[in-house]
Amino acid sequence: MASDAPEKAVVADESTDHAAGKEDSHRRRVSLVANVEGEIENPLRDISRAELLEKVNRFHKDKGLPEDILPLLRKGALVAQNPADFEAIEDLDEADKIALREETTHRWKQPWPLYYTIILNSIAAAIQGWDQTGSNGANLSFPQALGIPDTAGSSCGPVANEGECAKNSWIIGFVNSMPYITICLFAGWISDPLNDLLGRRGVIFIAAIFSLLAPFGMGLSQTWGELAVCRMLLGIGMGLKEVTVPVFSAENA
Repeated sequence: MASDAPEKAVVADESTDHAAGKEDSHRRRVSLVANVEGEIENPLRDISRAELLEKVNRFHKDKGLPEDILPLLRKGALVAQNPADFEAIEDLDEADKIALREETTHRWKQPWPLYYTIILNSIAAAIQGWDQTGSNGANLSFPQALGIPDTAGSSCGPVANEGECAKNSWIIGFVNSMPYITICLFAGWISDPLNDLLGRRGVIFIAAIFSLLAPFGMGLSQTWGELAVCRMLLGIGMGLKEVTVPVFSAENA
């Protein structure tokens, strides 16, 4: 009988833990039901300062982050824990507090290089649309101009989907898809190593050169082969740009 006592104690402890877990779960459900405003509670609110900073240190170590940003991570965690009372946080110096105050008093006060970056990145996005719109609009004229019509009754024949007309349709489709084939098979794959080698701005600069010169080549093309090659070059610019610019924007946010 005496040997049964520890087992009963273990069972009792497990029952207590299970009951406590059910109570916590029930409390959370009640809290969510009572939360008629739909506001999410600050998950850092009930964590002690020591535990919070320990979590920051562990995160910094686990992610292998540079040592010089650890003080910033600690300050950020303390502010995130109690953003409404950041003035009372002793770890913040006056410059930190001024920056936090100005988030309310001077909401649009940002460094001018940030505005330049936003404008230029927006232009990069606009160029993507211009490239696609220009390529689509060229479909109205380049098949006839380059001798590959695919419409019924043209020089390719009386039926659109037969003979020379069918062949020309495949050529036109190939020319139209060339930028995206290039992105899929080449540009998308080289963007990551190029970013490591040249940095974000270097890759964006190279992409801008391709995006600038390729349309001139397309405008001067005399055969569908030349047009396809120029669109391939355009695909390199589009691929590098559309992969790199969003990341660069996020890193500047």
